[in-house]
Amino acid sequence: YVGEISPRKLRGFANSTSSFFWSLGKAVGQISGQRELLGSKSLWPMLMASCGLPALVQLVTLPFFPESPPYLLMHKGDQEGCKKAIRQLWGEGHHQAEIDDIMKEKATMENIKILSVLELMKEQAFRWQLYMIVILTATVQLCGINAV
Repeated sequence: YVGEISPRKLRGFANSTSSFFWSLGKAVGQISGQRELLGSKSLWPMLMASCGLPALVQLVTLPFFPESPPYLLMHKGDQEGCKKAIRQLWGEGHHQAEIDDIMKEKATMENIKILSVLELMKEQAFRWQLYMIVILTATVQLCGINAV
């Protein structure tokens, strides 16, 4: 959601910060799970319930956020709703350039053929990228983070 609602010039930054906070959350979970902190038998329920707090905050706050402007414009075709969402997210101002960018992206997406998984595996042009993704995903399982 953050990656979609951010302005185009900040979209890469917003997407990379989410990965950083995922990693930070994993580290905080591992640290707080140590015996000296919340890892004892009597404190395990508190440790397990601690992940429910962010989920509860998200569950309560997300209904008040507007729909994603690209979703409104590209999938629903609601240009007025898109403008309203952009104003609500980014404030008042002239945002026609962002709307034009979304329209260009929509036109580009209409010309791109979506491949099925089988078609992707058969496509010679994507073979090395597919190999790399499979190898990286498989080796992450062997790095020991699951054992920790």
